[in-house]
Parts: sequence; structure tokens; C-alpha cells
Amino acid sequence: MSERRLGAWLRDAEHQMNLEMTQFARPFGLTGMQLSMIDFLGRHPDETVFQVDLEREFHVQRSTASLLVKRMVERHLVTRIVAPSDSRKRQLQLTAKGRHLVPIVTEHLVAQDAKMVANLSSSEAKAFQRALEQISRWN
Repeated sequence: MSERRLGAWLRDAEHQMNLEMTQFARPFGLTGMQLSMIDFLGRHPDETVFQVDLEREFHVQRSTASLLVKRMVERHLVTRIVAPSDSRKRQLQLTAKGRHLVPIVTEHLVAQDAKMVANLSSSEAKAFQRALEQISRWN
């Protein structure tokens, strides 16, 4: 039997992370992607964030990001505000309800990160992180 390819390992790891995030999100009536968006906005509280920033961060098409934002607005987790710099753009901001979830999501993601490297030494964990950073920028 041939050795497994790296891409298969990465796909499996991503799948496992997504499953855990979805299971964690379910009691809040949300999806894992919605919680990821809350995390992203929560990590950029003093920055102007637009839909295009979500498209870049999550590597999704405009239509996917638009639907995600629409559902988050409907759930009163995010607001769309006309950008002062360009009236054609809408700035995204977490509502009080969305901000309430930020520490909960952050705690889960920190725990998930710790779980990923739990069986690695400190130097192995740093090397793992550097390797993932390099892989994510290969194009």
C-alpha cells in the first residue's frame, strides 16, 4: 500500500476541525462558519471590515460571503453600515449579541489549537505552525 499524501492529511485535519466547530456552534443555533466570522470580526474590533475582507479571509466567493452576512444580520449578530469612505460599500460590525459570543468562540478556538499540538513538543508545535503558514501561502 502506498504512503498517504500530505493533501489527504490536511483535508482530514480540516474536516475534523470543521466538524468540531459545527458541533460547538449548533447549541447557539449557528454554523461553524458563522462562528468563524464572529471570531474574525472579534479579532479586528478597531478596523473597518468589509464583505470583501471575509471573502479573502475564508477564500469564498462573493455570493457565499453575501449569504453569510445576510444570515448574520437576520440573527442580529452583525450590522451593515454605509462606509463613510465609499457609500457603495457596507462596513460590517458585530452587534452586542455578536460581541457577547466573541470570548466564547475565542475560548473554543484556543482549546482547539491546543488540542492540535497537545502531543507535540514546543519546538515541534512551532515548526508545525511555520509549516502551515508556508503551505497556506504557496500560491
